[in-house]
Amino acid sequence: MSKFLDENFTDKILWEDKPSQISNFFIFILFWFTIIYPLLAYLNTRFTRYQLSSEVLIITKGILNQNVEQTELYRVKDYSISKPFFLRLFGLGHLILTTSDKNNKYVRLDALKDVEKIKDLIRNNVEKARKRTGTKEMDFA
Repeated sequence: MSKFLDENFTDKILWEDKPSQISNFFIFILFWFTIIYPLLAYLNTRFTRYQLSSEVLIITKGILNQNVEQTELYRVKDYSISKPFFLRLFGLGHLILTTSDKNNKYVRLDALKDVEKIKDLIRNNVEKARKRTGTKEMDFA
């Protein structure tokens, strides 16, 4: 489902994807009789979209109301990959980015295929963004 796009945008989209519905499996199984809870879980996942450009990571969420979060790549400080057993069976994992952004300290990308490749793609573009902006990462104890 992952797509690497080569379109001519002002800020070119390098990668675009959505979380896998597999992440809702237990909700579908445990709450099937309620209909509403599985439907909301499905729609919430269905209307979540991740986009990576050369400058920012954009996360769009929302069923009726839409929330768009943008994280400047030069603000990304660290990367973590989480692969719960059930998701690992399907080749999926979560990517957690630690940033220096005060509003989005942790950015989580859920249930992604080829999560290591995506982490490397983001990491490479973080380094390019830092060089382009002249940003250096410093930690103060």
